[in-house]
Amino acid sequence: MEMNAQQLLPTLSSGAFFPGESWFKIHSLLKEVLGTLIDGSLLPGVQRQIYDKINFSFLSVFGSQKGFQDKTKDGIFTFVKHLLSVPEGRKAFSGSYNAIGRQIVDKYIEAVFNDHSYVHFELIKVQRLKMSKEEIQNFLKVSLLLRPVIYTFGTNMHKDNSSGIITTSFAEKVEESLRKEIPSLPEALIKSAVGSNVSFNDHKYLQATSRLTSIMSSLAQSIKSDITVDRGASTPEKSWFSIARRNYKYFGWDIKMLDELYRFSAENNW
Repeated sequence: MEMNAQQLLPTLSSGAFFPGESWFKIHSLLKEVLGTLIDGSLLPGVQRQIYDKINFSFLSVFGSQKGFQDKTKDGIFTFVKHLLSVPEGRKAFSGSYNAIGRQIVDKYIEAVFNDHSYVHFELIKVQRLKMSKEEIQNFLKVSLLLRPVIYTFGTNMHKDNSSGIITTSFAEKVEESLRKEIPSLPEALIKSAVGSNVSFNDHKYLQATSRLTSIMSSLAQSIKSDITVDRGASTPEKSWFSIARRNYKYFGWDIKMLDELYRFSAENNW
């Protein structure tokens, strides 16, 4: 829209739309209306995911009782509503939401458990998640919902604006803020979500779920589900992984994890 401002202004500032208004005023009004329309469908969708679709029973692995699970759902939904009021957070949330809604989490974790290779080893043996496949899928979905938390605490973020990577010192501050915001959240979820914004190449201790959260969110934010693939051409997900493997250092991704997920996308024609 900004690119076509000069062409759009004469029409939009005419009597039929916003007579005599400046481009800045018109743009602000349109953004406000568009935001309201999106919220009208997005918030109910988020609410359905949190209260109806995501199974929070995996929290029992961390000692959370049913009552605390309900508090956790409420806390996450309240957090997401606030997140969507922050422009950068709203933009970042699209990747997380798409990764959940487009079944990206489900299908890749299904492949991970069928394959029992690197990613499975990192989840079960290194991170030591004593969970079933379904529990890990739901764990990752909550981690994705919380991933944009870095945009809600403080305005002076220690972040690389292009790659999105944050410093560990800032990550620790965000973790502390998130603990206060949603006290019922298990420590593992807090570290998974916040850590997904930290570079694995600089911090080899990073949880496997953090690494997956980062990759899945970025994948879902970049690809479009309605693209028609020409005969012989690579699928959107395979193409994305191919590019991601070349740029893994810049975005702080785990190259071995990207290699394995790329293989899954190729084998399954995703």
